[in-house]
Amino acid sequence: MRRLAADLLTLLLLLAAAALGLGLAYGGPRSAAFTIDALPVMLPTTGLHEPEPLVDRPGRFRWTDGAASLRPPNPGGSLTLRLSLTSGLAQTTPVEVAVGAARHTFTVLPGLRAYTFLAPAQPDERLTLTLTSPTVELDGRRLGVVVERLLVAGAGAVPTSLLVAMLFATVAAYALLRRTGLSILAASSAVLTCQTTLILWQWAGTWRYGLLGSLLTLSGLGAVGALVSERLWPPQPPEPVASLSFTRRDWLALSGLLLLALGLCLPWLGAPDPVGDLELSARRMGFMRQGGLAEAFSYGGDYMPLRLYFLQFLTPLVALLGGTYYEPLPSITRAVLKLPSLTALLLTVMLLFRWARRYGGTGRAALLAGLYAVAPPVWMNVAWWGQVDVLLALPLVAAVALLDKRRGQASWLLWAVGLLIKPQAIILAPLLYGATLRRYGLRGLITGALTTLACLVAACAPFVLLGQGPGLYQAAAGAVGRFPHVTNRAYNLWWLVVGARPVSDLTEWAGRSYRSLGFLLVGVAALGVLLAFLRRPNPLTLTVGASALALAFFTLPTQIHERYAFFALPFLLLAAAADVRLLVPYALIVIGSTINILGAISGFAPDIQRFIKASPLPQTVAWVSLGTLAGLLTYLWLAPQSGRWQPKR
Repeated sequence: MRRLAADLLTLLLLLAAAALGLGLAYGGPRSAAFTIDALPVMLPTTGLHEPEPLVDRPGRFRWTDGAASLRPPNPGGSLTLRLSLTSGLAQTTPVEVAVGAARHTFTVLPGLRAYTFLAPAQPDERLTLTLTSPTVELDGRRLGVVVERLLVAGAGAVPTSLLVAMLFATVAAYALLRRTGLSILAASSAVLTCQTTLILWQWAGTWRYGLLGSLLTLSGLGAVGALVSERLWPPQPPEPVASLSFTRRDWLALSGLLLLALGLCLPWLGAPDPVGDLELSARRMGFMRQGGLAEAFSYGGDYMPLRLYFLQFLTPLVALLGGTYYEPLPSITRAVLKLPSLTALLLTVMLLFRWARRYGGTGRAALLAGLYAVAPPVWMNVAWWGQVDVLLALPLVAAVALLDKRRGQASWLLWAVGLLIKPQAIILAPLLYGATLRRYGLRGLITGALTTLACLVAACAPFVLLGQGPGLYQAAAGAVGRFPHVTNRAYNLWWLVVGARPVSDLTEWAGRSYRSLGFLLVGVAALGVLLAFLRRPNPLTLTVGASALALAFFTLPTQIHERYAFFALPFLLLAAAADVRLLVPYALIVIGSTINILGAISGFAPDIQRFIKASPLPQTVAWVSLGTLAGLLTYLWLAPQSGRWQPKR
């Protein structure tokens, strides 16, 4: 009882410190101004047409479609909002502006003017500002009023939702640290340090990102989930595996596989890609050659830090070999841009071979690793298209394969590397979270999360210090909504719903948008994978779970591109080392992904694309993808405790 009373008293003091610190961070007036063409993650909007240049002054404007919304950050307290508007026509336009329950109706005049109005304090970390007006039809567009600029100012009180999120995260973090065995002093010091860091971060101006509340809520839920999982499924450390030594036959087989991969890729390295993505990468190289990392996000861009570091590292090589950075690109520039992905392909083949060698002989290992090298979605991605999906797959596959190294910390570091290449690496988070808990308990989860955080901070710090924070935030968080269509040529669930029609994923069905329904379906699949591994924590469920997550990422959400089924392939080969029957879904995905790429991109083989588009193949591939995902999820729950072939002990 004494210890409980001490914990409760400490927790109350920490909660008071959180409330007081946030209050100080938000103390006093604060404001933020946005042009209407601000980065979408800084000022999310709906119901606005594309930006257009002002005629009589520098700047840009956007027309509303009659029912637009803007979501600026909440400065806290009583609000003052100033909108620069014009009717855009030689007539007045009535407009209603709403913020929460506050409504303001006025007439917008021709000519750009500032309209100021007041609103009461709002609870959320972002405001929802709606503009409703009549519209006119012009050039095939519904036009309401013109918006050029927005300023939000507040008295400085903490938004209620942010305060609740901070208190929730404080309780969850303290309980998690105490459960790991830390003393009251150590646990409270750690929580207080985190609170202070976040409060100073918010005070320094990052409230404009409108991000802290979501991060605190997610962290709190993760801590609570870890506490519950540890109670229901105690940690079960992996059994030791004997070290593996390659024989001369192994080295010969692996050398042959690497030569095979090179033989498939080298003829295409200098070839132009069928989409034009290489031109974008080369242009980014040119910007950074002039201004370094300070030009990393000039004129937009969605490259993550590690990809930018690779480009900066390769920039002198392009100049040394006589290449250029702007169209038309010479072959040498294209070849240099493809080198990171080619290297990643060779390393992945080596990793697959070594993993499979633990389960069987040299022949089986060579077969599984070779199937990756010869798969058309793989070598086309690397050598012809010049995409970075194979580069992203390497750290993700290694994170799964090396989970039992260094008590899971190597996997968390590799996952962070994946995030720094492309945000799509987030799909592995549920499995890594559950696997670390089941293998190494709460301490393993905390140290893994800290490892990831340290890696992300170290990689992102140079960009933030150079003033590239907003661009970096757009590259990471802006992945959702960058291509707001139900499907971006992916033959998946949503292709069966809308086909090739360009439909917005904000279209609603049964009161929910297609986008939110896609996220919900992915969440259900991720929960199924997580529970399956917690129930049976062995290498087979780990690798099949990773395959299912990767395929769910392609099949279920909106906005998915044609090539993303590829991510399931290397995980299925890891799983096939334990159960060769899993080569069946591997073959189905290879065939389906190849058809999807050739059917979606005319630059590869125009005649084949026309044939695929005119055939029932897109719908067939979509149904097969859904069936394969259902089969993998079923396998996860019905598979035996261990695979047919065991790693050598």
